[in-house]
Amino acid sequence: MIVKSGLASMLLFMLCISCNKKELALPEEGKVVKLTVKGNSTEQLEFVYKDEVIAETKTLPAFELNTLLSVDGQDAEIKIRKKGSAGILKSNVISASSYNQDFTVYYDGSKIYDNLVTLLIKGYVLSGELEFLLDGNLVLSGTGIINNTGNGTAVLMDKGMTREFQIRKKGEATALLTRTIQSLPAQQSVNFFFDGKAIVDNVKLDPPADPANMMVKAKFETQWPANFKGVDVELVLYTKDPRTNAAAVKTSPEIRFALSKDGSFNAIELPPIPANYIYSYDIVEKGTDQIPYVNLAPPILTNGFPFTPNLGRFGELKFEAGKSKLLVLRDSRFLIGTPRGTALSGTFTDLSQYFQ
Repeated sequence: MIVKSGLASMLLFMLCISCNKKELALPEEGKVVKLTVKGNSTEQLEFVYKDEVIAETKTLPAFELNTLLSVDGQDAEIKIRKKGSAGILKSNVISASSYNQDFTVYYDGSKIYDNLVTLLIKGYVLSGELEFLLDGNLVLSGTGIINNTGNGTAVLMDKGMTREFQIRKKGEATALLTRTIQSLPAQQSVNFFFDGKAIVDNVKLDPPADPANMMVKAKFETQWPANFKGVDVELVLYTKDPRTNAAAVKTSPEIRFALSKDGSFNAIELPPIPANYIYSYDIVEKGTDQIPYVNLAPPILTNGFPFTPNLGRFGELKFEAGKSKLLVLRDSRFLIGTPRGTALSGTFTDLSQYFQ
C-alpha cells in the first residue's frame, strides 16, 4: 500500500508540472475549406498555395474551379498567376472560419478586375458593315443581323469604373453611337437599327393599347431618290383575301399611315380584320392620292410600261392581333400585263425580333 501511494504521488506531481507549461499539450487540428473560384480569363491561370499549384483553369474564357484546401487553423493566401509564370497577378485571403468560400477572377491578359458586365448587342444593319469597339478595341463586326445575346460580350472593370462602347462604320473613325458602360448592372443591352447612314438605338416597341389591334412602327426609304419628290408619304390601306382573286377593298373609314421623308419611325395601331385576310396598300404623297415621284422613267418604269394605280393589289402587311411590329418600308414596282402597266408599292423588312 505504501508503494502504491508513493507512485500515485509521483504521477500527480508530474502532471502538475506539465499543466504549468505555457505551450499546448496538443496542436490545434487543421481546418478544411471548400473553395470555389469562378471567372473569365483570356489566358490559362494557376492558383498557388504555399508554393504549390492547387488548381488551374481548363476552359476559357469562362471557368469554374472547385477544390478542398487545408488551412491549418489560420487564414490562407491564394496567389494567382499566369500558367507557367512566376509573376503574381493578385492574391486573395481565404478565411479559416468557414467551410464554403468563393471568389471571382476576371482577367483580360493584363489585369485582374473585380467585376464583369455582360453586354448584349442586338440589332440590324440594313446596308454596309459596322464595327463595335470597347475603349477603342474591336470586339465585334458584321452586317445584316447582329446578335451576340447567346453569350454576350464580356466587359471587365473594377467597381465604380466606366468604359466606352462605340459603333462605327467599317473603315471610318467617326463614331455613329457612343455609350458609357457602368460597372452595374451585371447585364446591359444595346439594341440598334442602322439604315446605312444613321443609327437608331434602343428602339422601344410598345404593345397596342387594345390587344385586339396590332401596333406598327415603321419608316420609309426610297430606292429611287432621283425620282422621289422628297415629301412625306402615306400608306392608303386596303384589305383582301389572298386565297381568292377578289379585288382589294379600301378600309372604311379610310386608314392612312403617315411616314416621314426624313426616315424617322412613325407608329399606328391597326384594327383587326377577318381571319386569313391581310392588309395591302398604296404609297401616295401625304394628303393626296398622287404618287410621290416625278420623271416616271427608268429605273422606275420597266420596259416602258406606264404607271398604273395600284389600288391595293400589291404590298402586303400581315395582321397579328396583340403584336408590335418594327418595319422598314422600301418602295418597289410590280408589272401588270393586262393592260400593260407598272404599279408602285413597297415591301417591308421586319426588324421586330431584334427589339423584343
